[in-house]
Amino acid sequence: MRTAPTVTRIERVDDIPLLLAQLAKMEVASLLDQHFPTHGNWQGLTLGEVAVVWLASILSEGDHRLNAVQGWVAGLLMTLRVCLGIPGLRELDVSDDRLCVVLDRLGGDDAAWEA
Repeated sequence: MRTAPTVTRIERVDDIPLLLAQLAKMEVASLLDQHFPTHGNWQGLTLGEVAVVWLASILSEGDHRLNAVQGWVAGLLMTLRVCLGIPGLRELDVSDDRLCVVLDRLGGDDAAWEA
């Protein structure tokens, strides 16, 4: 009887757990979700969780481009799933389209920022 080969995945975590822990301690995701609610059809990560992953990417890589985040997440899926406590995290949750929606939501409401 043949068994399926074991797949080993190696991820270089660097500063990611520290950044995500600090963002969690500051409650960035929950504050953003509280003040910037999303449409009822929004699926996957919340707006705040997407923003936290993007912030971690920016701080870790020094690159704020939208199109670089999805590939970065693809290389760190296991690390991000464990650190964020989101086992269903997918790289499509932080596609450049999703990040553009986050930018639009965060940039359009001065009253929410004052709150």
